[in-house]
Amino acid sequence: MSGDTSFSLFDKLYSCYYLAVRRILEEAALSPVDSRRMEEICRACAFDESALSIVPELTRPDGAWSTLLSAKRGGLFSSSLGSASLKPPLSRLQKAWLKAICSDPRFLLFFSEEERDRLSAALEEDGQVTELYRQEEFYYYDQFRDGDDYESVMYRRHFATILEGILNRQMLRLSYSGKRQLLDPMKVFPVSLQYSAKDDKFRLLCIRRRSGRPGLGYTLNVSKILSCELCRETPPAGGIQAASALPFSAASGSGSPFVRKAEEPAVIEIDGRRNSLERCMLKFADYEKRTEYDEKRGVYICSICYDIQDETELIIDLLSFGPVIRVVSPERIVRQIRERVMRQHEWLFGAVE
Repeated sequence: MSGDTSFSLFDKLYSCYYLAVRRILEEAALSPVDSRRMEEICRACAFDESALSIVPELTRPDGAWSTLLSAKRGGLFSSSLGSASLKPPLSRLQKAWLKAICSDPRFLLFFSEEERDRLSAALEEDGQVTELYRQEEFYYYDQFRDGDDYESVMYRRHFATILEGILNRQMLRLSYSGKRQLLDPMKVFPVSLQYSAKDDKFRLLCIRRRSGRPGLGYTLNVSKILSCELCRETPPAGGIQAASALPFSAASGSGSPFVRKAEEPAVIEIDGRRNSLERCMLKFADYEKRTEYDEKRGVYICSICYDIQDETELIIDLLSFGPVIRVVSPERIVRQIRERVMRQHEWLFGAVE
């Protein structure tokens, strides 16, 4: 933790019990509530048994918090505070976290410099705030070093245009530099933005408009977009509008036009040494998978479903576990892993005779 300032992680003012009371008062300020509704709020915000202690303290005439509610006819209660704001002040820990977030180079992709400066000034109103952490304190051992240039004014401008297109469901007209050539200007419907922590890059998931034919799903690196502007053209009905209704998580799911699911999953055996099972579950947490335990052999068998375009990254991740796992299938992945291991051995020790 940065600096010499200590932070309290837990504070009763921010606990679920205070949250439950605050929600009751907020709802009671809009319209009277009864004891049953208070119990529902307590169960939603705290625990099932919380209502046993919270509701009586609010509703009994001798309750510790009875002055917060005013009794009405029919067993209803309204807030004695009226419509006053019940939001608690930010804790020192929250301020320290916000201060750290402001220093993230990706912050200005979503906020303007003026908004960042106003937030920084507001955090300093009650005294100097030390960042919870600094960016230079992190070392990403598994991240490529050619990530996007978040300081680029053009990159930020394109990013803001894409965000506006996604939020307002507007078409985009853009030009893009592919791997080998400059692609013709295209009109696309933006579906979502995707961030790769390994590559440190943002990608645009979009559907390219083609007259008279269904649109195709494209994944474009934001850093390779040369120009980007909003179109007043209305998106065509059908597939594009259906894709725009997808939530962020569904935009990369099996029913999405951006995913080409492999015909068979990657099957691996995990022997459990060096905490390998927990490490594998954490490493492949974002994959759809199924894990079983083979009692006779004493190994865990994990089947990992993956997108075919992520196959190379999956192979690299599998190789990082070394001898604690064994890749069983498909043969295509097994062959590539053998080739990579042989090539690495040749670089280090020479060709195998």
